[in-house]
Amino acid sequence: MTSKIGVGNAAFHTGGEAAPAETVYLGVFRREALERQGGYNVEFIRAQDWELNFRIREAGGLIWFSPELKVSYRPRPSVRALAKQYKDYGRWRHVVARYHSGSINLRYLAPPTAVCAIAAGIVVGAALTPWGFVVPGGYLAAIALGSVPAGKGLPLKARLRIPVALATMHMSWGWGFLTSPKSLAKKVIASRRPAVTADAPAA
Repeated sequence: MTSKIGVGNAAFHTGGEAAPAETVYLGVFRREALERQGGYNVEFIRAQDWELNFRIREAGGLIWFSPELKVSYRPRPSVRALAKQYKDYGRWRHVVARYHSGSINLRYLAPPTAVCAIAAGIVVGAALTPWGFVVPGGYLAAIALGSVPAGKGLPLKARLRIPVALATMHMSWGWGFLTSPKSLAKKVIASRRPAVTADAPAA
């Protein structure tokens, strides 16, 4: 989750200089900024922070990444739990895209594109020509190489698990995005004025 090959170039994951950002993790907000937007949209099960930050930016506000602010995060304890987490992320990120036209970018389209390309490569490779396996093979080689810097300083057992974690994150997020039911978006769109939640940050 701190590797660009895992989560893209989001500064709150990978680090960097203080600068404007699309979104931040566990942000600190001015209360008036939250109240102007009606707070978090309580219909969102996932991606609620990204959706709120998008509304703040659309209204002319600024989301600022500061490397001085740090949090501790515990990743999911198993491949199965990680897969469910990222499938849900993909599903709800697609809801944000339906709810806010223009909010999608290439970073979020990469996982579903990879799922489609790998599936197509496997089908072509199995049915027509072995050249079809170039795409899934290339993907496996990329995450294997990308896991090397991500595993720097970790025990061998942990380094060997990184490609599995990367593939799980990519494929689950992509699958969730592709299979996100429109009923989720309908539920959200029906609530155009989200309520301010009782536990909204007030700093």
